[in-house]
Amino acid sequence: MFFFTACLEAPNPFVVTSPEQGQLIRDVEKFSVEIQVSDVLFDPATLEAQINGAPLTVVASGEAFTATLSPGQGLEASNGLTVSVLRRSNGLPVVRSVEFSMEPLPQEIKFSDKFVKNPPPVETADLEILHTLSRRQNALLRVTFRDGFKAPTRIPFRVDSQTVFVLSDTGLNEDQFAGDGIYTARVDFDFENYQRRKTRDLLASAFTEERSDLLEFSGRQLVGKKIPVLSAELASLTSPTTISLVPASAMPATVDPERALMVRDLSVIADPSRTFDPCDTDGDGLTGNPNGAWSFKTLMSEMANTAGTGIPLDLFVRQWLSGWAQNFDPINGGSTTGDWVVNDDIVPERQAGLLSAIVGPWPVTSLGTLDMDQAPFRLLAIVNRVDLRDAVGYGSSTSSAGELRFVFGLLEMNSCTPSRMTAIFEYTVHVNTCSEVLNYAQEWEDLDLLNPAFPASPGYLAQLQSITDPVISAGAALGEPNGSSIGQLRTSEIVMGNPWELREFTLQPMPFGTPFQNVLRMDTTKQTPDRNFTADPALQPVLENYINSNLADICNQEHVVPNTWMSMPFLAGRADFFPNTHFWAPGIAGFPSGGCTNDDIRFNLSLNTCSGCHGADAIDPGFDPPFYHVDPNSPGGSPARLSRFLTGTGSSPIPDPSPISGVGRDFADLDRRAVDLQDLLATGCLQITVASASKVSGVH
Repeated sequence: MFFFTACLEAPNPFVVTSPEQGQLIRDVEKFSVEIQVSDVLFDPATLEAQINGAPLTVVASGEAFTATLSPGQGLEASNGLTVSVLRRSNGLPVVRSVEFSMEPLPQEIKFSDKFVKNPPPVETADLEILHTLSRRQNALLRVTFRDGFKAPTRIPFRVDSQTVFVLSDTGLNEDQFAGDGIYTARVDFDFENYQRRKTRDLLASAFTEERSDLLEFSGRQLVGKKIPVLSAELASLTSPTTISLVPASAMPATVDPERALMVRDLSVIADPSRTFDPCDTDGDGLTGNPNGAWSFKTLMSEMANTAGTGIPLDLFVRQWLSGWAQNFDPINGGSTTGDWVVNDDIVPERQAGLLSAIVGPWPVTSLGTLDMDQAPFRLLAIVNRVDLRDAVGYGSSTSSAGELRFVFGLLEMNSCTPSRMTAIFEYTVHVNTCSEVLNYAQEWEDLDLLNPAFPASPGYLAQLQSITDPVISAGAALGEPNGSSIGQLRTSEIVMGNPWELREFTLQPMPFGTPFQNVLRMDTTKQTPDRNFTADPALQPVLENYINSNLADICNQEHVVPNTWMSMPFLAGRADFFPNTHFWAPGIAGFPSGGCTNDDIRFNLSLNTCSGCHGADAIDPGFDPPFYHVDPNSPGGSPARLSRFLTGTGSSPIPDPSPISGVGRDFADLDRRAVDLQDLLATGCLQITVASASKVSGVH
């Protein structure tokens, strides 16, 4: 979408950036006035600021100035700010005026950290535009929640340190009737940004070489397409009185996924200064840099954080690989048979395969340690998963702007050919406010908008690294194990033994290590029950009971599979894949009030498991390459192949694999992620407020 970049405006030489016209301030202790002044056009020494006639203290930092309240000075309910500076050319003053209000958040209103991971389930959300003269306090947000949700009468949401709005069902202020289930808040909405973005996306969809349909998704399923009527769609953006946020209107996917969502172009993933491939699989004559920003060695080194933990890199990597070795220590997850035990699930050791496929062919140094400069993994993709973000703003704790992922493929070092294993590094992007989520999302969109077409320019590569470095670096997440922001490392492989298997590793205390030493150890595979609960008829009633006890959440794809159910370990220690792998049990009920048949319920549960998403619910075994969404067996010299679940099922939907014999399902998950990114940046923090609940179970 490089062609459709917005026109760049010249910077304003004298502007008050904060507070804004009409803004509602919540915290006087954190209040300051932020000013930008060009010292070429103006004399900064003459800069003065007043609030309600009282002077402020002005401090300079280059062309940026901060004005603060004097000791004992406060704010009133309504405030007038004036800032003046003399023009160098004629000595005449130039004045900027801002009117804003101050209303502290009542002490009885409390933020809820539980809503960050499990946000209120919104049924409908409409935005009434009051005016478009400014973007502050210019709209009314009206929200209803699904039946059964016990909501407090007031729910606060924080946008940044000064901006908090409160959804209220008290019958006070803008809320018309107390207790009617319609929650109302006066909010900020940047209508100009919304209008500009929606118009740009419609024009891009109409006039690019590949015209885009308007797409409608339900969860991860593509449920509708329509050809846009451009004149009608553009007319609806001219002066809308109400915008529906939930349900969201259909929209085109115009963000280029190859540049901003699933980056796999060889000019990026085989960049010789940032990546490393000991086998030169792409055939460009360069193996790259083992110490590059996106190499397997660098990511493992930053995670080990040897300087902070004292764990040698070789030991850290061997501890991870030992997750397939024999383990006879029951205190540390082993058993008398040498198999691993995770949540009471027996995870078979694959020591012979580990030695023959990975450890044996891995070159070693003269000291006998694994030679990390020859690590047998090549980068396949860098993935932006901002769609997995938390409902940042409902709570007061650090939250997530989604995940940043690196997909590596194993190399068979004896023959220097791609092997059947991926290792996916999945990092949590830590943020504190909704505004930080928007800034992070904007960085990814800018990769697409502000750079020329591939092959990647030096500017694109530097810009992408500026996004990834703060996330993957050692010390990026203070307070987390090893100071790392890694959420989990997941593997999908069949090179070490049958059946095809997915395992999940998280940073956990190293056996016999110090309290500050953590290594990658096996964990449960999230959202995935033990396969025996669907494969063993004697255990199927347990799965049936779980499903039928959580119909509303599963219908709305907000369920979280627990560690135990009916006093039995429930989550799997690994996800095995066989032909036609899916989850099913007899007696699954529907949820008519939520619009879900029993087929929908089964599908929603199974698709959101590792086994279903990489099995028959998202991949047609009669049509698609098995198991992988990013294929490590892709030939050298071309980007890694992607599954149709990602790129689009087209005219061949994925058939229902279960005995229910339900409808086939269509997917285009990269388009879904593009639409999500576009919608987030168009509607801002309001989108996070009202449209986050459906993202809870989307862990893949």
